[in-house]
Amino acid sequence: MDGAYGLFVPFGLLILLVLLWTKFFEKRSPVTLELVRAGALFGYLRGFVLGLVFMGAVVGIMALGGGITVQTDGTQPTGYAALGSVLILLIGFVIQGGSEEVVTRGWFMQVLGARYRPWIGILVSSSLFCALHATPDPVAIINLLIGALFLSVYYLREGSLWGVCGWHSAWNWSMMYGLGLTVSGHKPSGGVLFDLQTTGQPLLTGGEFGPEGSLITTIVMLMGIAVVVMTHRTQKDSADARPVPE
Repeated sequence: MDGAYGLFVPFGLLILLVLLWTKFFEKRSPVTLELVRAGALFGYLRGFVLGLVFMGAVVGIMALGGGITVQTDGTQPTGYAALGSVLILLIGFVIQGGSEEVVTRGWFMQVLGARYRPWIGILVSSSLFCALHATPDPVAIINLLIGALFLSVYYLREGSLWGVCGWHSAWNWSMMYGLGLTVSGHKPSGGVLFDLQTTGQPLLTGGEFGPEGSLITTIVMLMGIAVVVMTHRTQKDSADARPVPE
């Protein structure tokens, strides 16, 4: 995720590879990866906004606890001076976040879930997601697994891949180039909108790994899973309670 090249080229090729494999080897349409056209834009934007909300909640709680400071002696452009590069990198993160979702939940989770059981698809694809972000930090590993489980239930709740693609891209982009924080050990370069820095207890701030290694992220992600599950049950109960037309 270091710079535009690292976002556009390898992740773009990864998406292309999965689409080609699905079409020519598995003989099925990319639509079967849940990249459906109906409601695609709205679903993506809704997921993107939710990603910003989740990141805002994590950083907001950290700030209330004194774990966030504003760097005033930063060496990279900030604010309006960095707007051009930040927007270009936003497009890169759209590709980066989308590629990880296409691979893990759009393809891998579906293939395993169809061949074995849905819960096996969720568990193994979530483990793969953790492996893609390999780290020795135990809290970060737990958070990556919980984050993957959240994205899995969100994907199943939506019945489309667009929402989780938007969430993933917004989460990574806002953390790194929106707020200037470290993402999975990767530090931003070339300019950020706000140049923030975590300070204090690593268990609460994530330390060198970034907010994804924070216990605050653990709580926010678990709350996200609970909300998705509860709203799904509420809607299901409401649908079951509707009278059947004669």
